[in-house]
This record gives sequence, structure tokens and C-alpha cells, in this order.
Amino acid sequence: MCQFLASIKRRHVFFAACVAALTVFVHGPAPAAQQAAGITVPLTGVTVTVLPFGNADGDAAQDYIADGMTDEINLALSQVSGLTPMARISAYRFKGSQEAPVTIARNLGAANVVTGTARRVGSRIRVAAKLTRISDGMDLWSENYYAEFPDVFDIQNDIARNVATALKLTPGENLVRNRTSNMDVYDSYLRARPLIRARNQKSFADAAALLEPIVAREPSFAPAAALLAFDYDIAPLYNPALRSGQTADARKFVESVVPKAEALAKRATELDPKRPDAFVALAYANMVQAKMLAADAAFQQAIALDPNHPDGLHGYSQLLAAYGRVAESIAIRKKMQALEPTFINYVADNAEIYWLGGENQTPIAMLEQFRPGRTLEMALIKSSLGRYKEAAANLREMGQGNYVPGVIDAAARALESAPAKLENPESLPRLGNLGWVFLYVGAPERTFEYYESNLAAGYFQPISTTWFWHPSWAPARKTERFKTYMRNIGFVDVWRAKGWPAQCKPVGANDFTCT
Repeated sequence: MCQFLASIKRRHVFFAACVAALTVFVHGPAPAAQQAAGITVPLTGVTVTVLPFGNADGDAAQDYIADGMTDEINLALSQVSGLTPMARISAYRFKGSQEAPVTIARNLGAANVVTGTARRVGSRIRVAAKLTRISDGMDLWSENYYAEFPDVFDIQNDIARNVATALKLTPGENLVRNRTSNMDVYDSYLRARPLIRARNQKSFADAAALLEPIVAREPSFAPAAALLAFDYDIAPLYNPALRSGQTADARKFVESVVPKAEALAKRATELDPKRPDAFVALAYANMVQAKMLAADAAFQQAIALDPNHPDGLHGYSQLLAAYGRVAESIAIRKKMQALEPTFINYVADNAEIYWLGGENQTPIAMLEQFRPGRTLEMALIKSSLGRYKEAAANLREMGQGNYVPGVIDAAARALESAPAKLENPESLPRLGNLGWVFLYVGAPERTFEYYESNLAAGYFQPISTTWFWHPSWAPARKTERFKTYMRNIGFVDVWRAKGWPAQCKPVGANDFTCT
């Protein structure tokens, strides 16, 4: 039965659609990475993945249009009750792949796949989109659009609504929240999105350079405010001074971005109280400033608005694990592994948090997929197993650009001497987020230098704090330096409000002890 789109103001649309009213399979098979990890957590609802739209004219300068269409359709589909868009970020690993879309989607674990192309031609945009069922390769819906660029929001909305309808779901009328009348602003916003996804020092700086002018020009455009806030939240993680424990330089950078992140995120939540990404940005802004209870509340609000928001789940699980609530964090990471099976940042944190729960070989196997990309985590896990020389070799594979000169080599040389205690551990330089090496050379108190320097710089980084709860950190947990840090970072207040981790208990009214 052919279904034609009603006329939309200011656009011409060519139709080539037929919706097949056939049985929809809710779940596809577990993705390969999920199977390798022994994780088979089912996702609720009808699953669909949107593979990166193709750039129809091959001009690399227009890639952002195709990427933007992919992102915006995912956001619209996330508004449909009963629909689970998955691999929103992981799917980009397959951008430009010659592999069949049905095969890619099946390996990702989706039951349905949306594919398409998009390109801008002067003042107009041309889009093609198709929905395919994975179980039998049946196309359930397809459409071609050719319209003025300002009508792109109607195209996105129409695609999302037709996908939902073909999957026997009931969509709302308006699924697209990222509308604006200023298309220059929207164009810059689309250019910034893939830079944020790239997750490196330069890409965050380049994204900020695009977003800052449009936020100043259009302060009421909530999507840009939320995206710039998230950029400011995360950018310090990629600053070499922070990673290497250089407090003064790190603090200067943190102070230049983090207060602005909180203000922007608050503005975005006020402009659009139903934007999950605005609450995610606010949660991160609170978390990195050690406003733990406020961060906890904002993460929960974001997840209530979008239960499958990748960065919302990612950040909240990090925070829970940092508190010591490892089992709750692992439950979220299992869902993350199903939702985002191939995005390196998420999989690396999955591996670390599974390690906290007692896994060893599975996390190493997961990290091997991205070698040499995440060899810090491999070194961390192997060191806890006494495989010190392997761990040192993993450190030497790391990129030097993320650290001040000499830090990686000093950490690797110390590991090569483990488990012997260093005669003079104070002779080692500060090792930044490689300070866990001190655990294995007889200087557990020095592990806290990195955390103390971050605190002095005004920035809390949760994932490395989760390491505290691994059994290998027991000597460090018994130090007064650990107790002082946990008080200063605000965790003791959280524990009193929400419950104590398994390794710790209160002692009297003002003290606590950990094993």
C-alpha cells in the first residue's frame, strides 16, 4: 500500500514509498562485541539503528550534512514510545563501509535499519531514506525528498514518523526538537556535532569555535547551548596539563570553560525542559565541579526523558561506580554494551567497570579491539594481575601527545621494576592519571597525587576514581590520604545521604573506615 506525504509548505517532494504492513521482530541477535563479552542484556522495545547517511555527491566538505541528517533522525526516533534507536554513535564506525547494511545492523544487534543519503544543492536539500527489516531483508518503507533547506526539519520529522508507523508504533506529531528559523546557525550546529563525537583536544576546540558565535547570536537556540556546554564539560579531559597533574595550567583551562558550561546547560534546560541532552550537559557540569548530588539528580532527569541516551547512561554509570556502587554501575554498562557496542570511549569504560566487578580476561579482550587506542586501561588491568612487563609495554604504545614529556616513560620504567619496592619512590615525577603505578612499587599514598591535583584544578574526573574500588587498591583505601580526598570530593556526604559502599562503613558521627 503506497503512502504519500501530505504537502508541506515551501517544499517539493518526490515520493517513492510503499509501507509493508508485515510482522516486526522486536530484537535482533546480540552484537559481536556483546557476544564476545558474554553479555546478552535484551533491550526493551522495537530496536532500530540508523546507519550514517551517505554523502550523495562525494564532496567531503558536505559530510556534515549527511552526518547531521543521521543524528537528527536518531534524536527524532528517540522521542517515539516503544522504539529503541541503538548504536547512535557506534554506527559511525561503519561510515563508508562496503559491507551490506543489513549485515552491519545485524552485527550491531538491531532488528531494523534505516539507511539513506543526503546532500545540499545550493539552497535546497536532497534526501533519500529507507527502512529495512533485518530478519528477511524486507524494505518496509522508503521515500525521496527534494526541498528547500529550511524544510529539512519537516523532512526529518516525516522520516521519523514513517519509520515509527512502519514498525507498528504510534508517533507524536512533532518529533523534531532542533528547529530554528536561522539556517546559518543550524548549519554551524551541524558542523560542530561530528567534532564533539571525535573526542579529542583539537576537535573540542574546533567545535567550540563554531558554537560560541552562534550561541552568542542565537541565545534561544537550546540545542547549540546544550552542545557547547557538553563541549566545555569534557574538553578538560583532553588537556595534557590535567592528565599529567600540572595543577596551575590545568586550573587555568578549567576555569576558562567549566563555569560557562554550567550556565549554558542551565539556560538550555530552561529553554527546553524536555531536552535530555541539556540535562546531560548540566549533569556533567555539576559532576566535574564535584557537585555530586546535583549531578546525580540531573543525570536521573536526563535518563527519565530518554532512557537510552548514550552519554546520560555513560556519565551516570561512571558516577555510581565512583561512589562505590559498582553493581548498579555494571547493570547500566551491560545496557550500554547492547546500545553502543563499538564506540571506543564507551567500550573502554565498560571494560574498566567489569574489571571492578571481578572480570579480567573479558575486559582485556574488549580493549584489544581498539589496540593501540586504549592501552592505558589494558595496562591498568594487567598490572592488577601481576603482568607488569606487559603492562609497561602497553603504556609505551600510548600516544605521547596527551601527556607532558617524560611521564609515560617514567611510569613504564617503574612498572618494569615491579613488584620490587623502589628505594626512593619520591624520586619519580608526578605520573598524572598513570599514578596507579605507585601501587605496585610500594608507594600507595602517591596514587592520590593525580586526584588531589584535579581537585585543586577544580575538575573531578569520575572514571579513574572508580579504580579505587578494585581489590588491588586496598592498600590505598586504608590510608588517611584516601579518607581526606573522599571527604574533600564530597563522597562522604553522598554516602550519608544514599548509603555506604561495601568496602566502607561509618565510625561514630564524623569518621569512617574502608578495607
